[in-house]
Amino acid sequence: MDLHVWSDIVPDGSVRMLAYSFGPGRANTVAVRLKTGSWLVVSPSAGAPEAALDGLDKEGTVTALVAPNAYHHLGQQPWRARFKEAISYAPDGAIPRLTKQCKGVPFRPLSELAALLPPHVGFLVPDGMKNPDALLWVDTPQGSVWYTGDLLSNTTVEDTKAPLRWIFSLLGGGAGFKFNPIPALVYVSSKPNWKSSVKAAMAAHPPITLLPAHGSPLRTDVAAQVATALS
Repeated sequence: MDLHVWSDIVPDGSVRMLAYSFGPGRANTVAVRLKTGSWLVVSPSAGAPEAALDGLDKEGTVTALVAPNAYHHLGQQPWRARFKEAISYAPDGAIPRLTKQCKGVPFRPLSELAALLPPHVGFLVPDGMKNPDALLWVDTPQGSVWYTGDLLSNTTVEDTKAPLRWIFSLLGGGAGFKFNPIPALVYVSSKPNWKSSVKAAMAAHPPITLLPAHGSPLRTDVAAQVATALS
Protein backbone atom coordinates (compact mmCIF):
# COMPACT_ATOMS: atom_id res chain seq x y z
CA MET A 1 0.00 0.00 0.00
CA ASP A 2 1.20 3.49 -0.83
CA LEU A 3 1.59 5.79 2.15
CA HIS A 4 -0.75 8.74 2.76
CA VAL A 5 -3.18 7.81 -0.02
CA TRP A 6 -6.85 7.41 0.84
CA SER A 7 -8.55 4.21 -0.31
CA ASP A 8 -12.33 3.87 -0.35
CA ILE A 9 -13.42 0.86 1.69
CA VAL A 10 -17.07 1.01 0.67
CA PRO A 11 -18.43 2.14 -2.72
CA ASP A 12 -19.82 5.48 -1.56
CA GLY A 13 -16.51 6.51 0.03
CA SER A 14 -18.01 6.91 3.49
CA VAL A 15 -15.32 4.68 5.01
CA ARG A 16 -11.71 5.28 3.97
CA MET A 17 -8.26 4.16 5.00
CA LEU A 18 -4.69 5.30 4.50
CA ALA A 19 -1.38 3.82 5.60
CA TYR A 20 1.37 5.83 7.26
CA SER A 21 4.81 5.23 8.77
CA PHE A 22 5.46 5.63 12.49
CA GLY A 23 9.17 4.82 12.22
CA PRO A 24 9.76 1.09 12.72
CA GLY A 25 6.64 0.11 10.83
CA ARG A 26 3.35 1.09 9.26
CA ALA A 27 -0.06 1.75 10.73
CA ASN A 28 -3.48 2.63 9.33
CA THR A 29 -5.78 5.60 9.70
CA VAL A 30 -9.52 5.10 9.22
CA ALA A 31 -12.00 7.86 8.39
CA VAL A 32 -15.77 7.46 8.70
CA ARG A 33 -18.26 9.97 7.37
CA LEU A 34 -20.92 10.79 9.93
CA LYS A 35 -24.54 11.67 9.14
CA THR A 36 -23.72 15.32 9.76
CA GLY A 37 -21.35 15.19 6.78
CA SER A 38 -18.24 15.59 8.92
CA TRP A 39 -15.55 12.97 9.49
CA LEU A 40 -14.57 10.79 12.42
CA VAL A 41 -10.88 9.82 12.18
CA VAL A 42 -9.40 6.91 14.13
CA SER A 43 -5.62 6.89 14.70
CA PRO A 44 -4.88 10.10 12.77
CA SER A 45 -1.70 9.60 10.79
CA ALA A 46 1.76 10.85 11.63
CA GLY A 47 3.51 12.93 8.98
CA ALA A 48 0.37 13.47 6.94
CA PRO A 49 0.98 15.69 3.88
CA GLU A 50 -1.43 18.49 3.13
CA ALA A 51 -2.91 16.49 0.26
CA ALA A 52 -4.08 13.76 2.67
CA LEU A 53 -5.73 16.30 4.94
CA ASP A 54 -7.24 18.13 1.98
CA GLY A 55 -8.85 14.88 0.89
CA LEU A 56 -11.15 15.03 3.91
CA ASP A 57 -11.36 18.80 4.39
CA LYS A 58 -12.83 19.45 0.96
CA GLU A 59 -15.57 16.89 1.56
CA GLY A 60 -16.59 17.90 5.07
CA THR A 61 -14.47 18.89 8.02
CA VAL A 62 -13.10 16.53 10.68
CA THR A 63 -14.95 16.81 13.99
CA ALA A 64 -13.60 13.84 15.98
CA LEU A 65 -10.06 12.47 16.35
CA VAL A 66 -9.84 9.14 18.18
CA ALA A 67 -6.76 7.66 19.81
CA PRO A 68 -7.91 4.04 20.11
CA ASN A 69 -5.28 3.29 22.73
CA ALA A 70 -2.51 5.01 24.67
CA TYR A 71 0.04 4.58 21.87
CA HIS A 72 -1.60 5.71 18.62
CA HIS A 73 -1.23 9.42 19.26
CA LEU A 74 1.45 10.72 16.88
CA GLY A 75 -0.99 12.49 14.56
CA GLN A 76 -3.14 14.17 17.19
CA GLN A 77 -1.30 17.49 17.37
CA PRO A 78 -0.83 18.10 13.61
CA TRP A 79 -4.39 17.07 12.79
CA ARG A 80 -5.76 19.34 15.50
CA ALA A 81 -3.68 22.18 14.08
CA ARG A 82 -5.46 21.72 10.75
CA PHE A 83 -8.94 20.85 12.03
CA LYS A 84 -9.35 23.31 14.85
CA GLU A 85 -12.96 22.34 15.56
CA ALA A 86 -12.07 18.68 16.12
CA ILE A 87 -12.33 17.12 19.57
CA SER A 88 -9.91 14.35 20.62
CA TYR A 89 -11.29 11.22 22.27
CA ALA A 90 -9.77 8.12 23.83
CA PRO A 91 -10.78 5.23 26.11
CA ASP A 92 -10.71 6.24 29.77
CA GLY A 93 -7.77 4.04 30.70
CA ALA A 94 -5.62 5.49 27.90
CA ILE A 95 -6.09 9.16 28.79
CA PRO A 96 -3.45 9.47 31.57
CA ARG A 97 -0.61 8.33 29.28
CA LEU A 98 -1.94 10.26 26.30
CA THR A 99 -2.06 13.46 28.36
CA LYS A 100 1.64 13.05 29.13
CA GLN A 101 2.60 12.14 25.56
CA CYS A 102 0.48 14.78 23.79
CA LYS A 103 1.17 18.03 25.56
CA GLY A 104 -1.65 20.50 25.14
CA VAL A 105 -4.15 18.01 23.71
CA PRO A 106 -7.28 17.67 25.87
CA PHE A 107 -8.73 14.18 25.49
CA ARG A 108 -12.36 13.49 26.20
CA PRO A 109 -13.59 10.01 27.22
CA LEU A 110 -14.61 7.83 24.31
CA SER A 111 -17.93 7.25 26.05
CA GLU A 112 -18.84 10.89 25.39
CA LEU A 113 -18.33 10.39 21.67
CA ALA A 114 -20.29 7.15 21.68
CA ALA A 115 -23.34 9.05 22.90
CA LEU A 116 -23.12 11.31 19.84
CA LEU A 117 -22.67 8.65 17.17
CA PRO A 118 -25.37 7.59 14.73
CA PRO A 119 -26.73 4.04 15.13
CA HIS A 120 -24.62 2.67 12.27
CA VAL A 121 -21.31 3.54 13.99
CA GLY A 122 -20.04 2.24 17.31
CA PHE A 123 -16.96 1.55 19.41
CA LEU A 124 -16.10 -1.52 21.43
CA VAL A 125 -13.60 -1.71 24.28
CA PRO A 126 -13.61 -5.48 24.79
CA ASP A 127 -13.67 -7.24 28.13
CA GLY A 128 -10.47 -8.78 29.46
CA MET A 129 -8.21 -5.75 28.97
CA LYS A 130 -5.68 -4.20 31.34
CA ASN A 131 -4.98 -1.36 28.89
CA PRO A 132 -7.79 -0.41 26.50
CA ASP A 133 -7.54 -0.73 22.74
CA ALA A 134 -10.82 0.28 21.13
CA LEU A 135 -12.37 -1.37 18.09
CA LEU A 136 -14.74 0.38 15.69
CA TRP A 137 -17.65 -1.00 13.68
CA VAL A 138 -19.52 0.71 10.86
CA ASP A 139 -22.70 -0.84 9.46
CA THR A 140 -23.03 -0.22 5.72
CA PRO A 141 -25.48 -1.46 3.06
CA GLN A 142 -22.83 -4.01 2.09
CA GLY A 143 -22.26 -5.25 5.66
CA SER A 144 -20.17 -4.24 8.66
CA VAL A 145 -16.69 -2.77 8.38
CA TRP A 146 -14.50 -3.28 11.44
CA TYR A 147 -11.35 -1.48 12.58
CA THR A 148 -9.74 -3.99 14.93
CA GLY A 149 -6.89 -2.12 16.62
CA ASP A 150 -3.54 -3.68 17.43
CA LEU A 151 -4.66 -7.16 18.41
CA LEU A 152 -5.92 -8.50 15.07
CA SER A 153 -3.22 -7.75 12.51
CA ASN A 154 -2.63 -8.66 8.85
CA THR A 155 0.94 -7.60 8.19
CA THR A 156 3.36 -8.25 5.34
CA VAL A 157 7.08 -7.63 5.04
CA GLU A 158 6.28 -4.01 4.09
CA ASP A 159 4.66 -3.28 7.43
CA THR A 160 7.63 -3.70 9.79
CA LYS A 161 11.36 -3.13 9.36
CA ALA A 162 13.64 -6.17 9.35
CA PRO A 163 14.94 -6.15 12.98
CA LEU A 164 11.46 -5.69 14.42
CA ARG A 165 10.02 -8.24 12.01
CA TRP A 166 12.62 -10.79 13.15
CA ILE A 167 11.78 -10.21 16.82
CA PHE A 168 8.05 -10.45 16.13
CA SER A 169 8.45 -13.75 14.27
CA LEU A 170 10.34 -15.24 17.20
CA LEU A 171 7.47 -14.29 19.51
CA GLY A 172 4.74 -15.64 17.25
CA GLY A 173 3.71 -12.31 15.76
CA GLY A 174 4.78 -12.82 12.14
CA ALA A 175 3.05 -11.92 8.90
CA GLY A 176 -0.50 -12.86 7.99
CA PHE A 177 -3.88 -12.40 9.61
CA LYS A 178 -3.88 -13.43 13.25
CA PHE A 179 -4.52 -12.58 16.85
CA ASN A 180 -1.21 -10.91 17.62
CA PRO A 181 0.34 -12.17 20.88
CA ILE A 182 2.87 -9.35 21.14
CA PRO A 183 0.48 -6.39 21.68
CA ALA A 184 -1.62 -8.77 23.75
CA LEU A 185 1.14 -8.62 26.36
CA VAL A 186 0.48 -4.88 26.66
CA TYR A 187 -3.29 -4.78 26.38
CA VAL A 188 -4.86 -8.06 27.46
CA SER A 189 -5.42 -9.46 30.95
CA SER A 190 -7.69 -12.35 29.89
CA LYS A 191 -7.39 -13.65 26.34
CA PRO A 192 -10.56 -15.81 26.60
CA ASN A 193 -12.63 -12.86 27.84
CA TRP A 194 -11.25 -10.58 25.12
CA LYS A 195 -11.98 -13.08 22.38
CA SER A 196 -15.44 -13.84 23.73
CA SER A 197 -16.31 -10.16 23.87
CA VAL A 198 -15.17 -9.55 20.30
CA LYS A 199 -16.99 -12.65 19.03
CA ALA A 200 -20.25 -11.43 20.57
CA ALA A 201 -19.92 -7.98 19.05
CA MET A 202 -19.06 -9.37 15.62
CA ALA A 203 -22.03 -11.71 15.80
CA ALA A 204 -24.21 -8.62 16.15
CA HIS A 205 -22.33 -6.79 13.37
CA PRO A 206 -20.98 -9.49 11.02
CA PRO A 207 -17.80 -8.27 9.32
CA ILE A 208 -17.44 -8.19 5.56
CA THR A 209 -14.30 -6.07 5.72
CA LEU A 210 -11.72 -5.87 8.49
CA LEU A 211 -9.28 -2.97 8.79
CA PRO A 212 -6.45 -3.75 11.22
CA ALA A 213 -4.36 -1.05 12.83
CA HIS A 214 -1.36 -2.73 11.17
CA GLY A 215 -1.46 -4.45 7.81
CA SER A 216 -3.69 -4.83 4.79
CA PRO A 217 -7.49 -4.85 4.81
CA LEU A 218 -9.10 -8.25 5.02
CA ARG A 219 -11.86 -8.58 2.40
CA THR A 220 -12.13 -12.29 1.54
CA ASP A 221 -13.69 -14.97 3.74
CA VAL A 222 -13.59 -12.45 6.57
CA ALA A 223 -15.99 -14.20 8.93
CA ALA A 224 -14.19 -17.55 8.57
CA GLN A 225 -10.75 -16.02 9.09
CA VAL A 226 -11.92 -14.05 12.11
CA ALA A 227 -13.45 -17.21 13.60
CA THR A 228 -10.10 -18.97 13.25
CA ALA A 229 -8.18 -16.07 14.79
CA LEU A 230 -10.58 -15.93 17.73
CA SER A 231 -10.69 -19.67 18.35
